[in-house]
Amino acid sequence: MEGTKLPKFDYYLDESDPDILVLRRQDGSFVAAFSASGATREGIVEAAKEDYGALLREHGRSSRALEITREESSA
Repeated sequence: MEGTKLPKFDYYLDESDPDILVLRRQDGSFVAAFSASGATREGIVEAAKEDYGALLREHGRSSRALEITREESSA
């Protein structure tokens, strides 16, 4: 995909509840929840990686559908 920019998502931990850590994207959407007492850095990073991978796969499908639509309209 020449010239295609990958989406960028920042993640943050919502620590508003002392018992639960919530991993969220920059737009506030929910990614995962963890027990505050049992959460590990590795677990949180893995959840963010999995979410980002799913977003990239979805972005790829959307980009391909747009390419097909453009090809069909120019034919």
